[in-house]
Amino acid sequence: MGEKLERIYEYRVLFAKERELQIPLTPQQTSRMQRLREQLPVRVPSVDERDPYTLLTTPLPVQFIAAGRFGSGTLRNVSAEGLAIATAEAPELDQRIIVHVQEALHGLEYTFPCRVVSRVVKGVTAMGVAFEGVPTQTRLGGRSSGVWRADSTPAPAAPPARGTWRNQR
Repeated sequence: MGEKLERIYEYRVLFAKERELQIPLTPQQTSRMQRLREQLPVRVPSVDERDPYTLLTTPLPVQFIAAGRFGSGTLRNVSAEGLAIATAEAPELDQRIIVHVQEALHGLEYTFPCRVVSRVVKGVTAMGVAFEGVPTQTRLGGRSSGVWRADSTPAPAAPPARGTWRNQR
């Protein structure tokens, strides 16, 4: 589950760097992007798809922001091109959204800028979203151990240099 999201995140960062930001990739990055492209399906999956390469064995909760409104759903399928999300209220087609997925097992949150490319409005309501832009990955805050460490205190402030804006006597 977490490995799929990690590979998709890595692929999308390399893809966006090369195609959208026009930053040349190193030979190692190009090779890695090609390997990931071979491992990942290159279509936006549907929510009821049973492809073992796109299906998440354990669906993940997602939150999304669309046109200033918050929504939630369940991430069911993932691919190199997009996500399939079951949700009670899918935004309109072509709507740009920001999708947040927390992968608690590895303590990571992924943020994917996307665009709604398909909607299911009967039965299990859902949406298919295509990736757009550069994703981000954030480490989730962990619990504090309650142990104070001397090496984690900030260094003392240096005295102001002469001629700075502070009053000097």
